[in-house]
Amino acid sequence: MLKEAKPKITGLTDEEINKTKAKVFQNIVDCIETEGYPTESDMDFKEVYITDLVLLIILPIITAFRRGTSTRDLYLQREKEIIAVDGVTGGLQEFVGMDFIGIDGQKFVFVVEAKRSSLGQAKWQCLLSLKDIGDKNGGGIVYGFVTTGEQWQVIMYDGITFTQSDRFLVMSAGMKDDEDLWIKEGGGIIVDCIHMALRGGGLPAE
Repeated sequence: MLKEAKPKITGLTDEEINKTKAKVFQNIVDCIETEGYPTESDMDFKEVYITDLVLLIILPIITAFRRGTSTRDLYLQREKEIIAVDGVTGGLQEFVGMDFIGIDGQKFVFVVEAKRSSLGQAKWQCLLSLKDIGDKNGGGIVYGFVTTGEQWQVIMYDGITFTQSDRFLVMSAGMKDDEDLWIKEGGGIIVDCIHMALRGGGLPAE
């Protein structure tokens, strides 16, 4: 999916990307050290943990993108109500745990759906939302990210077809011991994927 992306906005340099990955890595490690590693068997493991973790991951990327590019009107909006325009999913009118990245106050770039238990539960909600957003967007590609905290998956919707990535791990219990491996081969891919979405998503198709 990364290789097939067609950027429409100038992005960060390799040096800026690597610095952002280091920041995201440290945020995740700090989260694990202060709140513990999330496990489904832990009764204290709540979904709010996952949404907080998502915020810790995406904020450094958005901040770096705003500072490193001319896209100064990039903004984050949380928990937006989704109402379909085609009537098919019009019954979905609840507030869901999502983060929307907007450009020019009009176009949505990507949405994140976090679920405690499984990517499957998160994916269904995300697909409905991407369909609704894409229909309203007037063209272009919208991206969805689904996560359980540990696992992430990327979904792309171009107005006709949904495409999804393989699942990949962004966090692990022992990740703090090998930052270089995380940045090059592991969870650092989430930074690349969100950067891809910021560069190419939510803009009218040419």
